Amino acid sequence: MTKKNFLRKKTFEKTKNKVEQVYDPFRDFQGTKVELYLAKFFYYIRKNSKIFIILSSSLIVILLAVITYVMYHQNLESKALIAFEELQKSPIFKAGTNDPKILISRLDQYMNDYNIKSAKKRAIIKKIEIYEQNNLEEEVAKQYEELAKIVEVPEIKANLYFRSAILFENQEVYTRALSNIDEVLKQKINDEYILANTLFLQARILFKIGKKAEAKKVAENILNLKSEKYNDLGVIQNKVLVYFLSQE
Repeated sequence: MTKKNFLRKKTFEKTKNKVEQVYDPFRDFQGTKVELYLAKFFYYIRKNSKIFIILSSSLIVILLAVITYVMYHQNLESKALIAFEELQKSPIFKAGTNDPKILISRLDQYMNDYNIKSAKKRAIIKKIEIYEQNNLEEEVAKQYEELAKIVEVPEIKANLYFRSAILFENQEVYTRALSNIDEVLKQKINDEYILANTLFLQARILFKIGKKAEAKKVAENILNLKSEKYNDLGVIQNKVLVYFLSQE
């Protein structure tokens, strides 16, 4: 391209840009504001038809994907519920007629077949029932812990971790108990009564594993709690005092 042709092309492009900037296709439009907005909207779509087609196609694909996922999930939920009901009716689940290991293995298989939260919750609750019937307290504690991991409501999550911690304390599995107490405290409990019970459990376990200074510090935190809502808070504080005085 010669220098002359190049300069002519640059001049043409500048002129075109100025015309486009000055030109207003709606300058002489006659109609209401709503009609003007609609006219501008369709003019913009026509002028940028390629971009609009790409965006529309992308939105349709996303919408179809969401609908497909929801339908698949609902179908899986329905199948999982039916399968669990059939499992419950099975003769092997009649109370006291089978080895708990067989029942647990069937529930584990159910959880593998239906890897969704609702199915896991059903299976874990059933496991808790089986382990309680067979006085397997540590296994119950483990299941409360597993259930807490998949529950989303903070209050329920805290309650499950607390139950697990109590049972682990009973079985002298102190490290696991303390870990679950930490999980309870992470839920940022605003209820002083529940908080006092949780801290009392923490203090007892710390004392039992030889961390007496830390245990007493936690006990002091309990004694400093105040509540106008619960009269029973004082009862727990008295228990804390009695417990630590009896250990000296």
